Amino acid sequence: MNIIEKVREILQNFPKIQEVCNTVHIDFADPDPTSYGLSSIGESVISEDILGNLKKRHSFLLYAVFSSINDYERLTNTSVLIELSDWLRSQSGEVETAVDGEVYKGEIIEIKAGNGMLYDVPQENRSEGVRYQLQINADYTVNFTEV
Repeated sequence: MNIIEKVREILQNFPKIQEVCNTVHIDFADPDPTSYGLSSIGESVISEDILGNLKKRHSFLLYAVFSSINDYERLTNTSVLIELSDWLRSQSGEVETAVDGEVYKGEIIEIKAGNGMLYDVPQENRSEGVRYQLQINADYTVNFTEV
């Protein structure tokens, strides 16, 4: 499972995920409330050891579409994103990275989320959901000495 698949799986296992959506889509969220979309926005190498093993950071944007008819719903929306941010810090797991036809193992060492904010408010139809955006960074290893 590569880093995108693994982070999606981790999000699907968030204990409150069923309260806010049925699935986490890749790249796009449905316009209707109760939808998440996980979008990959880039990757960088944080460090490399003498054997060539890497520590990498993969960055994501999580788009969450919620109902927002009143203040109570809007407060609930942001509260769930805060809980999700806190919960992600305790998550880890194994990942695989494919390079030139070879698959290398690694593991997630840290997931951080922040900058959760209201991103889009539909102007024409207020019954559509509002879209929140949460930035997620997953740091993980790629061990080239083990296949």
